[in-house]
Amino acid sequence: MSKFLLLIPLLIFHVSAACAQALTLEQSIRTAWENSSQLKAQNALAGIYSDDTWRRFIPEEPQLSYTTSDNNAEQSWGLSIAYPIPFKSLVLTQLDSAVAEQQRSEFQAQKYDLAVTLAQAYMNCAADQAMIVFQTQNVQDLETIAGAIRLQYIHGHSNQTQEISAELQLTQAQRDLRTAQDQMKTAVELFAKLMGIPLGQATDFELPEDVPPSIVEELGDWTSSQLRDKSSVEVGEANRATGFWSQVPDLNLSIAQNQWVNLPASPSGLQYDYTFGVAVTIPILFPFHETAEADRAENQGIVSREMARLQLIQDNSAQQAGVLDYRRSKARFTQLHSRDLILAETMMESAVAAYKRGTLQFSDLMLARQTYASLKTEDIQIRAEIVNAHLIGLKNIEASEEAQASF
Repeated sequence: MSKFLLLIPLLIFHVSAACAQALTLEQSIRTAWENSSQLKAQNALAGIYSDDTWRRFIPEEPQLSYTTSDNNAEQSWGLSIAYPIPFKSLVLTQLDSAVAEQQRSEFQAQKYDLAVTLAQAYMNCAADQAMIVFQTQNVQDLETIAGAIRLQYIHGHSNQTQEISAELQLTQAQRDLRTAQDQMKTAVELFAKLMGIPLGQATDFELPEDVPPSIVEELGDWTSSQLRDKSSVEVGEANRATGFWSQVPDLNLSIAQNQWVNLPASPSGLQYDYTFGVAVTIPILFPFHETAEADRAENQGIVSREMARLQLIQDNSAQQAGVLDYRRSKARFTQLHSRDLILAETMMESAVAAYKRGTLQFSDLMLARQTYASLKTEDIQIRAEIVNAHLIGLKNIEASEEAQASF
């Protein structure tokens, strides 16, 4: 029993450690995709619209009718059905296919939008968390420096300007720390709500250098705006192409069984006979009705197609800008970690050592610290810029130019 009781604290420790594992960006996005009822519904809609390409060839629900005369001499049971002309249905499958593709594109677009929303929320949390760690250390260092300057000032080894400067630097660092803590609180609350998890589970975040390649590969080459515009162009063109054929009338087929209770009243002399019918609308007023509707559909399709095409051009340009932002931010990130941060950290360490030896002025020490702090802050912020720019660009400039050339 005593051994069991000793194992309980160890078990609690391991469970807590597992719960405190850092949540990665890829895990967050994939969890959101899996749990999204919106994506599941849109995926189901895409399947329903895809089936419309063959469902058009199935007639509408039949109508069952029953009639009788006032003297009960005749009773009739009938069945009628409206069936489109096969060639009309074949032509209109172009529109059905375009609409089905639009719904499939909408699923991918919503998947992209959710990934972008989650990525922005996650990066805000991760950047704020990294900023809190850095600013906490920065405050501790400045508290030490301010305390030392205060003692030096008391003993006459430093002047009032240095003391005031140290206090102001410390005050600013404390303010930056509180700002990062407040921003972290807000960012975590938003992230937890988007993920649909308790606030206590959103406690630790990794700060990635880029979007995971598997996520980028799954999103494809098009942003949500491009996907929607591209499908709108195709639907607009399909509406234009099928505007005339949508006005072609359908066939109405009917069959009825007549029962003659009063046999002498039967035209055929039989108790039961059948009536068959075929009806179709004769477009004798075609110039006034069908022509106008066909022209309306065709011109509306052209307007929709061209508006979507113009918007697609703008979205392609935005994607190219995202690619350039990504490359620029990526190059700056490499420069920071291969040179600037290393130099700034070395400069700060040298400045601290030289100041302790009395060979460096206090203002130079503060300048070295400010330079390092500025680059460290840039390093944290530029990671979020890389993720956002990569999601906007998604692919390289060469691929973007090839896609543009196809429109």
